[in-house]
Amino acid sequence: MDGPAWLPPADADVAGPWVRHSVSRLDRSAVTRFGRVCLKVTVLTNYVHPSGSRVFSTAPSTIGRAMTGLAVLSDAPVRCDEDQLRFDRYVEPILSLLTSPTSTTPFTVGVLGAWGSGKSSVLAMVDERLGVENPDAFVRVHFNPWVHRNEPNMLVPLLHALQETLLADRKKRFTHAVTRVASVIGTLTADALLTTLTAGFLTVDKYDQAVERYVAQRSQVESELRNLRNLLRDEVAGIRGQGAQVVFFIDDIDRCEPDQIVDLLESVKLFLDVPGVFVLMAISKELVDRGVAIKYQGFGFDPDGMMDIGDEYLEKMIQLPLYLLPLDSRSVRRLVEAHAQPALLARHGDLLQVVLRPNPRKIKRVLNFLTVTTAIVAGTPGLDELRDDLVVRLAVLRVQVPRLFSAVLTDPRVLVVLECLYRDRLEFTEDGFRSRYGDDSGTSLYHAVAPHYRRQPELEHLFAASTFEEEQDRIHDYLTLFGGRAA
Repeated sequence: MDGPAWLPPADADVAGPWVRHSVSRLDRSAVTRFGRVCLKVTVLTNYVHPSGSRVFSTAPSTIGRAMTGLAVLSDAPVRCDEDQLRFDRYVEPILSLLTSPTSTTPFTVGVLGAWGSGKSSVLAMVDERLGVENPDAFVRVHFNPWVHRNEPNMLVPLLHALQETLLADRKKRFTHAVTRVASVIGTLTADALLTTLTAGFLTVDKYDQAVERYVAQRSQVESELRNLRNLLRDEVAGIRGQGAQVVFFIDDIDRCEPDQIVDLLESVKLFLDVPGVFVLMAISKELVDRGVAIKYQGFGFDPDGMMDIGDEYLEKMIQLPLYLLPLDSRSVRRLVEAHAQPALLARHGDLLQVVLRPNPRKIKRVLNFLTVTTAIVAGTPGLDELRDDLVVRLAVLRVQVPRLFSAVLTDPRVLVVLECLYRDRLEFTEDGFRSRYGDDSGTSLYHAVAPHYRRQPELEHLFAASTFEEEQDRIHDYLTLFGGRAA
């Protein structure tokens, strides 16, 4: 939208809010296709005041036409035919391991990587390939611990997932196993002490209170655990006898609290470490370390010792740790080219390639943010004159460095300060700041940027060629797009 073709000053206050309201009306009939959610945005080209006067008429610009159908990216795992980041290089070895007649079980594969790095996509693609190529050779059990994060014992919903998968078998091969798994669940639920111990609740501070009771019933508990494990082992053996292997896909562990992650790992080791079971889990090494530190903080280990414990802990739980490689700049570019709006890609593709972090989820969030934000800018008279490269830079800053962006919203001068720093026009010392901005403001600005300057690699690319200083009279207009207050 090029802006109003005719807008009498007296009616400007009427037109502005109406345009913003009109742009924000999204067609509820969203269509999901190939990982995108398409939303229709309709902006009328004429607005007539109740008095009968035409307040404004707009003609769609190139951006306006490009935004007629907004295509935003879903955070759902990608399918095999959508793989643009070569996740197949991880999928193929895992499939080979699962389908090899010489592979031994139990076996646990940990797909390790940072939040948003694509772990869920790897699991989803393995699942998809098994379902297409070996539909009856694997009982594919899907478990999302985050959905059950409020359960007192994560083991119970995990076994429920197994029971439901066996029940849904299209050939109805496992009716006997369904009944036996149900009996395991019933025993776990009914025995309070057994539930407590298998839930990992016996922490250091509760140990003294529980030890007497535990010792008194230790034989009973250990016997019951052996019986339940043997029962599961026998049923899995029966499943194997009918030509199928059990594969657990455990995802979204990263969303759980760190101590819950450790409890889940212990539950998996306790009950699923039986012949005939593969476990594939998406997990963050950092969160496992944090969970171990929380669970064993009462034992007085020093930080270095705790890190060693975290490594050893993971080694006991996972036989094959598979680390996802970080994206290179070419992969970032491919993702941007595949999903960015054509106009955005043409003008700012090179900038996005160097400022976006190599994390698929963050890349999608930035592109979604820009898709909708540029549509709003194009449809709002007065904002359509904003420099779109600054909008891009602010969107990246908002998604990738939220703490710094909060400081920007508090004091927009931070943008100009960073621009001066990365152009070597300001000395990075508290005295240098105080000399330029005064004692109070200089100290405040220095402490706002000090935790981030030269510590966030994308900031140099964001600010070395930016023009925030030239636009400082309108900075508040830019920031209103991202939750800031109008000047």
